[in-house]
Formats: sequence, structure tokens, C-alpha cells
Amino acid sequence: MMDTQQLPIFSRVVASVIMVFCLMGSVSVSHAADNFYVVRDIAVDESASSAAAARTIAVQNGQKRALDTLLRRLVPEPYYASLPVLDEAAITPMVASFQVSNERTSAKRYLADLTYEFKRDDIRRLLRANMLPFSESIGKPVVVLPVFLVDDRANLWDYPNPWRTVWVDIIDYGLRPQEPDSLRDAWAQPLLRPVIVPAGNVEDMKTITARQALAMDTAALEKLRKDHGAAEVQVISARLRTDADGTLLLDVTRNVVGQTAPAAEQTYKGSEDEEGLMQSVVFDLLARIQEDWKRQNVLDFSVENTLAVTTRISSLPDWLALQDKVTKLAAVNNTKVKDLTVESAFWHITFVGEMDQLITALAQLDLALVDQGGYWTLNQK
Repeated sequence: MMDTQQLPIFSRVVASVIMVFCLMGSVSVSHAADNFYVVRDIAVDESASSAAAARTIAVQNGQKRALDTLLRRLVPEPYYASLPVLDEAAITPMVASFQVSNERTSAKRYLADLTYEFKRDDIRRLLRANMLPFSESIGKPVVVLPVFLVDDRANLWDYPNPWRTVWVDIIDYGLRPQEPDSLRDAWAQPLLRPVIVPAGNVEDMKTITARQALAMDTAALEKLRKDHGAAEVQVISARLRTDADGTLLLDVTRNVVGQTAPAAEQTYKGSEDEEGLMQSVVFDLLARIQEDWKRQNVLDFSVENTLAVTTRISSLPDWLALQDKVTKLAAVNNTKVKDLTVESAFWHITFVGEMDQLITALAQLDLALVDQGGYWTLNQK
């Protein structure tokens, strides 16, 4: 199957964008999860009658951009048009704190990178008042294997593989769009579903070849997944070609381990710059991975359930750590211990949404919620 992207993806995503290496590295899952309502690196540049006046304008505009970035991070894309637009008086009470870095001033100009922390309960109330679905779930990483097809060759670890190079530039070296502000702000945040591009060391090369990847070799892909501590592996192949009218095209196929339907090939039209086309396509694919994860984990706050579970206890610190992980989950409203011994805990977990969503959220923390014939257990994997 083939799906052609009619609009030039490079123009749609990063037209007239200056791409820079931010050297920000890969995102830590736990770090992102602990700071979901923190919006980082909002770059401001304002001028006014004085530096102090410019700073006031920058902070006000920055918090508007930060709130918009947060709402788009929480809410699935089809609902973006319904996101509330608030004025400064409504936004300011929702801000718990903000920090300033890289501050520079002149007589009438103010530049800085601002970080805002929003009040979780206030943002939740705002979304629920506007009847907007949202997700606060952070996923375990996805391993991406970028395979570049040239004639009858398939390159994964071998040179040349410009397709893999672009993925590495974006994932490992922090290549990001700098304009417009909305794109820059969004890509400055940690990914909801982190992505790992294997380094291609000796162990990776021994584990899987390009042909095995294209054939979706189950054993090889499973070993790679375990080696990198990921939730799944995606093999994303690409082939460059030129249309009859000279337009540059990139044919992309994304195969996910375990998918039942055959992967559809999608063709992207782009500029004359091969690297630029690949960069924009990678951003598009990354956005899809994030959006897929978000939609799978949207919480239905109209449904609340209480589940009785039993947990094995090996030590008090381990038990307290497990209980703390569960309590911090976005879907969990309350926990209550009913019985506690030196060997086990019997407790209730009150949560919103569906059971499979809770199981998935716990799995991201390496916790296994298992139905033992109506008798539920929750233990470390």
C-alpha cells in the first residue's frame, strides 16, 4: 500500500527554519515523568522602553507560550482547535514557579530561556471544564532502526546511511527547529515516548543485520529490545528517488514488532535538499509516535474504579518505593493499605480510565498487574 504526502513535508514542518545542534542529548524517562507540568526552555526576546519593561513583557508572553505548549502536550491533536485561549490574568494563578537561564539584557532589550512549572490540579480543572481529553502518561523507550535502501542494497550499520545519520542528529545530538516559536517550544520538551537509535556497536551489529531488520526477524528484534531496555522496536526504512518532474521524494515504511496489518509505504515530497527532507520526515515520524502514545493513554475521568491487589514485600524500602510509584501515576486518585505483613500487602488502588490503561501505565514503571482468576497481584517485574 502507498500513501503519498501531497504537501511538501519540509515546507510544512520546518520551512525557513534554522536548524541547530543543541547538544541536549537523549531524554531520561524518569526525569520527564517527574516533571510533566514543567515546560522548559521558552526562548524569549523582547524590546521595550527599558530592559525592565522588556523583561515584564517577556515573562508574560513566555507563560502564554508555555501554557499552550503544555496543553498541546497533554491533549490529542484532533482537539487542538478547542484548546482554551486565556489572558494573563487567568494564566498567572496557574503558574507555580518559573526559572530564568541564559539571561542577557541591553538598554531596551531582554533575552532569556524561561522555564515554567504549572499547577497540576489547576490545569486538570481547566481541561475538564472545557471537556478536553488528555493524557499524562510517559512511555518506555522505542528502539528505532533506520534502514536506508539504495538500489538492491539495505544499509543499517554500513556507510553510507544518511537516513540513520539524521535520526542520530535529532535523537542524540538534539537537532531542533528554531522557528516558529510554537515548533521550537514543543520540541524543547522531553518526548512522551522516548526514542533510542542504537549506536551500532559490535554487540548491535552481532544482534541484527539490515536484512534481518527488514524481514522483522522476531528473535533478533526481541534481543535488541531487551538489550536497550525498550518497550518495542520499530524498523523504519527509507528510499530516496526523484519524480519525473524532478521533485525529490522519500518513500518511507514503518514496521512495528507485533503489528497485524501490513505496513503502508508513505511518500514524502520535499525540497531539493535531501538532508532537509529527511530531517522534516523524521520530525513528522517522531510526532506520530508521540501522538499514537498520547491517544492510547487518554484518561476518561468520568469512570473511576477501585481495585484490590496483593503485593509481595521483600523489604520495607522496596514496598514504600513501589507504593510511591503507583501513587504518582496520573490515573491513580488514591491508594489505601488494608492489610500489611512482613511478606505481603493487601491494598486498594482507586483509578480513572480503563483497566488496560492502568496495566500499561504500570508496565512503564516495570510493575506487573496480573489477574490471577479474579485475584489481582501487583509486583515488580
